[in-house]
Amino acid sequence: MRAILVEPGKDPSIIRLPAAHGPHDEAIKDTLEGNYGAVEFFQIQPGISLFILVNDLAAALGMKPNRRFPGADSDQIIWGKAIFIAAYNGDDETKEGTLDMSEETCLMFIEQIKLNFPMCDGTEEPRPEDTLYYDEDEEGNPAPYRWIEISKPTDLPVPLVAGRVNFYRMPAQEVMEINKRFFKKVAVYTPGSKLN
Repeated sequence: MRAILVEPGKDPSIIRLPAAHGPHDEAIKDTLEGNYGAVEFFQIQPGISLFILVNDLAAALGMKPNRRFPGADSDQIIWGKAIFIAAYNGDDETKEGTLDMSEETCLMFIEQIKLNFPMCDGTEEPRPEDTLYYDEDEEGNPAPYRWIEISKPTDLPVPLVAGRVNFYRMPAQEVMEINKRFFKKVAVYTPGSKLN
């Protein structure tokens, strides 16, 4: 299955991913170096869209700036590697999953990416909101937090495994491990935060 890989400082290229669901998902995680999130970019045809897949912790992990989004969203940056892939968009609930794109279609999208997603120069830094994540408190209000890198804690409990990430619930903190790096969860006050 063909998709488009966009790496920091490089021109986009066509990659091949396994078609079978399990190996397909693992190949995406390998390429993006961890768990990933998807953003629907635009509809190719009814029921099918082009999605952008990125490591969902890319900015927190300090991955390199890649490209800026087009137009009015140019203040937003893709951090680390990105995969552009065709997939069913949920308009037809009987169809789901990713789709192969022809080489010609990939080449057409590559030209559009090069024209519309300006390459970063490598000096960009994440905005504060790029490293902000949200939970919900017991009343359903947003509870913002950041992942701050720490040394490996001692006496880690058995982890809760979520894809390529291990979470450790400890008495005084929550710790995340990804790619043999450790981060602690730190609550953050924002204008929309509820004061305790």
